[in-house]
Amino acid sequence: MSPAESAAVFANRTAFAEPCTGTANTFPDRLAREARAALATLGWEVGGAVGPAFTRRAVVAGASSAAFYVHSHGDHYLDPQTGVRSSGFRVDGGFCTNAPKVIASQIVAQRGTAAPMTLAVVSTCHNGERASKLPAAFGIAMRKTAPGASGPRSFYLGYVGISWIRAAARFERTFWSGLREGAATGVAFEHALLAGFDPSDLSPEWWGS
Repeated sequence: MSPAESAAVFANRTAFAEPCTGTANTFPDRLAREARAALATLGWEVGGAVGPAFTRRAVVAGASSAAFYVHSHGDHYLDPQTGVRSSGFRVDGGFCTNAPKVIASQIVAQRGTAAPMTLAVVSTCHNGERASKLPAAFGIAMRKTAPGASGPRSFYLGYVGISWIRAAARFERTFWSGLREGAATGVAFEHALLAGFDPSDLSPEWWGS
């Protein structure tokens, strides 16, 4: 199977589970199922990991896929190699806190000269912001263009500021439903904005074409 035929789905179960938060939470598994079902419908062979098998090594291995989904905690973390902030997200690995992080520079190193990713959905806090380096790490320019107007077709979806999991679940369920039904990514995004989540709990953003 070539990278162009594959998709990777990752979800952090441990950090959101009852032993870590005091509240039962099945959303990570549900979010991952929605993403996997939609990506499979779109024709990709779906890999990845949910729960403790979602490790840094697994993510780096999946970073060359044509499509990528991750649900976890995200932020602009300090890159120990450069001493400056680099966007990323925490892996699961079985950690409640202080889990290892995957940052943009590690994804860039793995992807090398790979073609821009077709679809990247980063379901974390802060990685839909202009400060995020993840779109560029996936080869997706941080601008909005008509499909095919500038380079290959690609789409990056992330959230600005704090994103609450219940609102993200409602938004993403509608987004993936639109893609399964044949909508273009931009159209699915617009429909998902009408999914009924509280705007104070979620601020979605997209880049690409």
